[in-house]
Amino acid sequence: MTVAIQLRSPRAARTADRRAVLHAAALAAGLAASGLALPAGAAAQAPEPAEVAVGAAARQDLTVTVYNQDLAQVSERRRVSLAAGANRLALVDVPDRLEPASVLLRGAGLSVTEQSFAFDLVTPQRLLEAAVGGPVKLIRTNPETGEDRVFDARLLGISQGPVVEVEGRVETAPPGRIALDSLPPGLRARPTLLAVIDSAAAATRSLSLDYLTGGLSWRADYAAEVDPEAGTLDLTGYVTLTNDSGADFANAHLRLVAGEVARAPGGVVPAQPRLAMEATAMAAPAMPAPAQAVSDRYVYDVPRPVDLRDRETKQIVLLAARGVTAAREYRFTGLVGGQPGPEKSGPVNAEIRLTLENTEAAGLGRPLPGGVVRVYEATGAGTGGGDAGGGALFIGEDRLRHSAVGEKIELTLGRAFDVTGEAHLTAFDRLSNRSYELAREAVVRNAKDTPVAVRLVADMPRGWRILQESAAHESESANRIVWPLTVPAGGEATLSYRLRVDQ
Repeated sequence: MTVAIQLRSPRAARTADRRAVLHAAALAAGLAASGLALPAGAAAQAPEPAEVAVGAAARQDLTVTVYNQDLAQVSERRRVSLAAGANRLALVDVPDRLEPASVLLRGAGLSVTEQSFAFDLVTPQRLLEAAVGGPVKLIRTNPETGEDRVFDARLLGISQGPVVEVEGRVETAPPGRIALDSLPPGLRARPTLLAVIDSAAAATRSLSLDYLTGGLSWRADYAAEVDPEAGTLDLTGYVTLTNDSGADFANAHLRLVAGEVARAPGGVVPAQPRLAMEATAMAAPAMPAPAQAVSDRYVYDVPRPVDLRDRETKQIVLLAARGVTAAREYRFTGLVGGQPGPEKSGPVNAEIRLTLENTEAAGLGRPLPGGVVRVYEATGAGTGGGDAGGGALFIGEDRLRHSAVGEKIELTLGRAFDVTGEAHLTAFDRLSNRSYELAREAVVRNAKDTPVAVRLVADMPRGWRILQESAAHESESANRIVWPLTVPAGGEATLSYRLRVDQ
């Protein structure tokens, strides 16, 4: 804002003051004659309350609820000292990704009359833009002595470089540096939530603050070590938290929500350009309490306070399950089916599947948030032929979807080098435009020195029925069936079947 000051002589000032007094008296008399009166305080309006900064040091408690979708809910209480009547508070230490429309302020004996979010932060460019037209300091350094000289100046413009008026002349791109005595109105060093609050009495009260913010997210990652001889695995789950919200959250109670929530278009303030993450920390193991189902989503509570610093990625142990029952199977999908298809399919390598039940009896029995599972297998000896010992060999990874208690978990880890299969169409009879019969034979070979269990998955068309089969099938769904086979070491197994389709 530019303030214009008009200079007047003492005599002119006295004359203007007398005119103002006479005009006010005439106005008051006219109002009184008409039965009206001047409002109380019209002659001298009460000044606005001074702004009081309330920062993180005033926090009494803090809960951060993080979702899987660049979203978090922050709930906190801050202790504030209020005067009776109107109070203007500046709540600092809030994220620059805060969503202003989501802010909820409340407290006993308080009423909020106005709130706004100031995120026009100080940068060299914004500082100069806000100072255009006003007084500034121009500091020039003597190159010989190193002494600074300060000149009073006025900043006229900055569109193509600074233009200043100094010592009665206008200079473009002046040497030296420009300084201001204070921040221009409207600019702030940190994002600030402003609120005008009416208090019934002067008191120190707890102010509850809830809001949504972007810049916070989490994901689950798992590491599984398989013991093939025991048929078990050890599963460790980690939560990877990323804070790019623009604010620190110290000593926070952390809650993690598995599953996405619907968001209306728009909302969260767009992210400003940010620096790369500065730190990665692995927190000490802290097992969250069992997840609670809330509104069709699972919420995980981390039992100890967590520090979430801005521009930091942190990992926290989510679970550690030992001796979980797991089975390895070899699976062919699409090798056989109910469509006429090609006369020959394959040879193809079998998919390696790791299957387990999310039950307490199997060693789990807890909701598992979706994430990538990296699987390792214990080896009995090193690869160098010496005494290097064994270790864990990475054998594949797959994405786990959110898994409720009781669900079957299947992880595809790649393809088996030693287990192959091929199929042949042995007969096809077209009965009508809508019906046919076909026969197919599949051969699975096992080059390993141990027997393997193989499952052949077939997707069937509508109106199918099996007429003949060499091995009994299992139904996975209405139109998907599975033939389980056991293939001997160094041998092969054959499946043959005939089916009819009436559409």
